[in-house]
Amino acid sequence: MDTGYEAIMENVYPSKETDIIQRWSLSETSIGLGIVLAMYLLLVLKILPNYMKDRQPYDLKSILTKYNAFQVVSSVYVVYLYARYIVRYGIITTRCPKGEDLQGVITEIYPYFIAKHLDLLDTIFFVLRKKDSQVTFLHLYHHTAMVSWTWLHLMYHPTDHFVVVGLLNSFVHVLMYAYYGIASMGPEYQKYVWWKKHLTKVQLVQFVLVVSHLHYQQKLTPCPLPSFFHYFCVISIGSFFFLFLKFYFQSYSAKRTDSNKDRVDGVRKCECNIKRD
Repeated sequence: MDTGYEAIMENVYPSKETDIIQRWSLSETSIGLGIVLAMYLLLVLKILPNYMKDRQPYDLKSILTKYNAFQVVSSVYVVYLYARYIVRYGIITTRCPKGEDLQGVITEIYPYFIAKHLDLLDTIFFVLRKKDSQVTFLHLYHHTAMVSWTWLHLMYHPTDHFVVVGLLNSFVHVLMYAYYGIASMGPEYQKYVWWKKHLTKVQLVQFVLVVSHLHYQQKLTPCPLPSFFHYFCVISIGSFFFLFLKFYFQSYSAKRTDSNKDRVDGVRKCECNIKRD
């Protein structure tokens, strides 16, 4: 544990109260996190692909419908929890909870912590359905970074600094899993998910708001995060922004260009037909 963190803990949490809250050290957190990520990556990059190599894709329509519905409901619940906290204590929290008060904060971190681990099932479903094109670097990086963040948050440095971050991210997940749920119901429901590309725009706005909030929360709080943890969060979210922006342009600008090309080709064909006539 770095000295800066020890100094913060000494000033913010009196010794008699730190005994109430059990925390993991950074090394313990890193070991636990490493085991979870190693199991996840080994499963989705090696074990399951080898298992599915000579098999037909699984039809998981019923499971996916239930899974996405559960994700929407659980994300709405987290939005409610964190919106209630913000109403009580403000968007920039400066209260430095300790003792039993901190235990209450930790209790409300758990739903988000669990949610980020449940999100890993997305990749497993992709592999079982042989949707290998969906298992991209962006997908894997996003999931592993979010799980890493929640482990550091809950196990190493529990705090209420991330309430706004959790609210924004959970709100986006309400929209995202609603989209996945509708899309998984079959081709006849595709007309109801016309707003897919706008979902990426919402995600990009989310990242800007999150980085802005992290900056001012760290600057204004009397109990700042350890520097490495703060910059890990800021750099991770910043990298998400640029990767999602790249994905947006590759996905939608390319389609727009192809559409324009098809339109021009169509006009040329018409002109040729007119000249022949």
